Amino acid sequence: MTSRVLTCLLLSVLCALPALGARPVPAPAADGMAMLQRVDTARVQGSPSTLRTELDAQQAKAPKDPMPRVYRAFLALPSDESFAEFKALAVVYPENPWPHVGMGLVYVRWGMLKDAAAPLETARKALPGFAPALWADGLRLQAEGKPAEAEGRLREALAKLDIPRFRTDLALLLAGRPGGAAEARALLVRSVKEWPEQPEALQVLSRLAREAGDAKAGAEAGALLVALQPHDREAHRRQAEAWLAAGDKAQAVKMLERYATLGGAEPAVLASWVKLAVELDRPEEEAKALVRLAAATPKDPEPLLRLATLAEAKLDVAATEARLEQAAALAPQRADIQVRRARLLLKLERYFEAMAAYRAALAAPERPVPEAAEEAAQLTKKLHLPASPAKGTVEQIYDRVSLGLVALYLEHLMEKPDLKGNLKVRVDLDPTGKATNVVVLYDSLQDVLITHSARVAFMDAQYPPGSEPQVYQYVFRPPPR
Repeated sequence: MTSRVLTCLLLSVLCALPALGARPVPAPAADGMAMLQRVDTARVQGSPSTLRTELDAQQAKAPKDPMPRVYRAFLALPSDESFAEFKALAVVYPENPWPHVGMGLVYVRWGMLKDAAAPLETARKALPGFAPALWADGLRLQAEGKPAEAEGRLREALAKLDIPRFRTDLALLLAGRPGGAAEARALLVRSVKEWPEQPEALQVLSRLAREAGDAKAGAEAGALLVALQPHDREAHRRQAEAWLAAGDKAQAVKMLERYATLGGAEPAVLASWVKLAVELDRPEEEAKALVRLAAATPKDPEPLLRLATLAEAKLDVAATEARLEQAAALAPQRADIQVRRARLLLKLERYFEAMAAYRAALAAPERPVPEAAEEAAQLTKKLHLPASPAKGTVEQIYDRVSLGLVALYLEHLMEKPDLKGNLKVRVDLDPTGKATNVVVLYDSLQDVLITHSARVAFMDAQYPPGSEPQVYQYVFRPPPR
């Protein structure tokens, strides 16, 4: 025994000395065990301080009653302080079996099984047939590896006092023995019905139900367990599997969402959430799951592509484009992603970007799209681009590009006879004469095809090395009538 325990013991003995008068009566077995049930519940719920405050108030109100101190020691079990308190109370109140039961349980929890026998024997002698002492001794025998003797003692305790705690401990013993599953399950069903705040009991009950082929009962027991562990993401993952085994996909989805909210990021689990959302035809739920999956698999473009599809179905162009751009950045070698981008940009009449996307697709080695080459050729024709990139002097480049722009303008005049305006662009160049960007400085013509044709043609051109940025201006006017 440590010096700390001895110090606590001396102080506890002094505090435990009763005033002269009648000896206090020990709490009946049922009342005491009901308080121990509250003690265990407070631990599970994370609120032992609240119960401790209540016990302190009881002690202040009835200082001659040792039971509030007994219960408070049980609340601190199996600490040095709790053992010292039990020991002190046992010295002052040897006729009260509760401190002896407490000492025995501390020893059992500490693994000092030989030392546990004496105080538990004292408790049984102090009050013959005292059910809590029989129960604690059953736990000692179980810890000693004597299941048959432990079962006998636990059954004896249960015969005298039929309460959830005794049912649970007998059931847990039987659940681990051949042929004991059915009775264990029946005992646990009764126990958790009266006292649901039993994590271990619920876990075993859920397992026994599943092993018996009753997936629904297993899932229902698991749901009670998860309610006691609201911040345990693995518990939510397991419960999702239980609901799925029971055929309740909606409940499984709820558990998986909670799993992700708690920080769960296992790709396989998140993928199952996506799959269930699809099966339930819940696109909003699927999108939430895909966002989580995309974050958990930062090198996989597939979740992003699916998000793009969902956004497209909602006619959310900005979200569609953003997801496709993210996917293309992750997998630049995939032609199919670039083609999807190109087709979207084509619909938006952003021909300059669409052409770049088509060209990226044609250069990408993975997942080629057979139609891409023809679609790119059609866009080239639509923009009246030169058959080959313009090159030579800046004036020659201007003249070459102008042919296509004028041809487009004359075509459009047939539909819009009054079409006129100016177009001014700046071409930024690197030292080798390669265009890095084409910026529209002024556009009163407001003809999308002509503007984008100019941007693509000037972007493709090869300028003399060392050229300064070039500014080109066009004045479009219909011929005199």
